[in-house]
Amino acid sequence: MLACKIIFLTVPIYEYPCRYPLSMDSSTTIATDSKNLGNSLLPIFITIPIIIIVSILVVVLFYFHRRKWSQHSDGLPPESESIELINEDSEKSEKEKNISFEKAKHYLEEKTRVVITGVQGTGKTYLAESLVSDMVKNRRELREMWISNFSQLLEEQSKPARNVDLYILDDIFYELQLESEFDKNLKVVNEFMNNVVEKFMIITVPSYVWRKHITIFSQAGLEDVHIDLNERDSSEKRNIMKQLMSKHYIHPENARGLFTSENLFLGNASYKTIGFPAVISWICKKREEEAVERVLVNPLQRMSEEIEKLKQSKQIKYCSKYVILSYITFNDGVLDINDIDTTLLHFFTEIFFPGFHEYDLKQYVKDMLGEYLLEIRDGVYKIDLNIWSKLVFVSVAKENLQFAEKNYKNSPRHIINVKDCPKDMDEAYPECFIKVNRVEKLSLTGEELL
Repeated sequence: MLACKIIFLTVPIYEYPCRYPLSMDSSTTIATDSKNLGNSLLPIFITIPIIIIVSILVVVLFYFHRRKWSQHSDGLPPESESIELINEDSEKSEKEKNISFEKAKHYLEEKTRVVITGVQGTGKTYLAESLVSDMVKNRRELREMWISNFSQLLEEQSKPARNVDLYILDDIFYELQLESEFDKNLKVVNEFMNNVVEKFMIITVPSYVWRKHITIFSQAGLEDVHIDLNERDSSEKRNIMKQLMSKHYIHPENARGLFTSENLFLGNASYKTIGFPAVISWICKKREEEAVERVLVNPLQRMSEEIEKLKQSKQIKYCSKYVILSYITFNDGVLDINDIDTTLLHFFTEIFFPGFHEYDLKQYVKDMLGEYLLEIRDGVYKIDLNIWSKLVFVSVAKENLQFAEKNYKNSPRHIINVKDCPKDMDEAYPECFIKVNRVEKLSLTGEELL
């Protein structure tokens, strides 16, 4: 029992049972005591390093989680700013934040007609698509038809399809339309509306055309069902801004710039030639830091300069983007990885990217997703913002006007004879068209056509 007491006093932390009756003079007693002490401390020596390692791992994981969240969620600014932004809208209903949609929906349901106007990039086509989706959701069967050119309109006007419930006339009118063309188009549109009174109809019109011919549109009764996307209120703009920032990756500095310049976006913008949604979407998708205040001085010009930078660059990561954007623009707006027009592609690569290899196309396209391109189905892509197609067409036309005019079905929307060009077109539609003198040779380079 004495040996037991000595061991107990020597190691007060643990209680060991007495199993060996040893004397105090025994060397075995001392050795056993040291051994037990070492064994008793062994769990401590193992536990402490494990706790330290786990703590370090937790801190590292937390850091990367926060970093990933800040880059891929909203790209939110400091907490106080984000709370203020969110709380202001949290008190408003979804209808109040989407007033343009609700107003257009009301006109469509009550009067079967709605006219959507706005400058390029305001989302006229997007709103039309949203209205169609809403009608499809609320109706068991809805057959719609999109009409986007005059010849298609004439064909349908001569013999309207009986099984169509909703017509969408998108891009029938455009900025460079001559007076004679406009009069002819509007006359056919009026006749068509009178022939399909019982059908639903959505019509999109550029702001420039609407303002210029407001009297004629009013006489046709279209002003009574008119939605102007240039006149969105601050609540609706803020909602769009939040949605786009949530949808896209956004450079943290650009996110801070957006919130710092919030009043410039939500108030009356100084820029009048491109819509609020297009500008926000462009900034959200820029992969490099950009001074937002500088961009807002003339965003359309900055976008045009961006295209020229891609065009003039000798770096593969830039010139490949220009080639792909050009190909899609001149290939009816799509790129199908499994169905490439090699003749058209080689035309652009020989001029702008001689070292291009077709087997690298998939990787080049992948690098453009989220910045310029959108995948609409497996292996099929389109340009995310329509404004890019306009700027790319003008850029290619400056290089070879004859090729551009011959190989782009919508070239009359972006090429106009000097004598026919309205004096205010440079202010109303800058960067998106070029003037030509039909007396002179069309080709600027003399390149052979495809």
